[in-house]
Amino acid sequence: MRWFRRKPADSSLLVDPVRQEALIADIRRRFGGHVPVPVHQQVDALVALFNDDDGLAVATVIVHRMAEQAHADVQAQAAARGLGVDRRRYRELYRQMGPDLNYRLAELPGGFHPDVHLGAALAAIAAHPKRAMVLTDPNWLLVHTLELLDLTVSGWEFGKVPVGAEAADLVGRLIGAAMQLRLTEDEPPSLPPGIREVMRSNRSTDIYDRTGALIGTINVGELTRRSFLA
Repeated sequence: MRWFRRKPADSSLLVDPVRQEALIADIRRRFGGHVPVPVHQQVDALVALFNDDDGLAVATVIVHRMAEQAHADVQAQAAARGLGVDRRRYRELYRQMGPDLNYRLAELPGGFHPDVHLGAALAAIAAHPKRAMVLTDPNWLLVHTLELLDLTVSGWEFGKVPVGAEAADLVGRLIGAAMQLRLTEDEPPSLPPGIREVMRSNRSTDIYDRTGALIGTINVGELTRRSFLA
């Protein structure tokens, strides 16, 4: 199946793996939910650190690791209920488990924060999609981006996960990065079933601030149609 065919990254283009690991340790320490700085300011500062090949490679690492760790977490939760997981269809599992399936992207063992680290990584990838796909496995960069989108939106719809401004912004960044990655390919692979289902919907989701006040809505179906059918 073309969607899952791996393509090795050109490792000769990875400038300095040691520097990349040092950068990962540094951004875990200086950025994240434990830092009393607004998320958007942290994202802007992090994007500036991802402006060369090493930084952009780290951005792809964040996407890959968070997708893999999220899958492991979801798989463990499902196994405890005697259920299996198709990571192209997180929506199906959420339909079965509902709020019993915990959305824990901010608690994964890698120490990356979804709104801060992942948000900045996606912004960098969206700005330089061709370069990002050279620095890693291009098929899996797109796959993992769409998996995280499916997982997040499914949590909103079936898991009663509250949607704040930062979460809505993250979904916008996931969609934007996936769109740019798809546009780099002459024949982009077919979208996974969960994303196609989202695209057929026209459901608006309320967005709340930290006090619980309604501040807006987001229509993910409309956003994905506009981005992926262009």
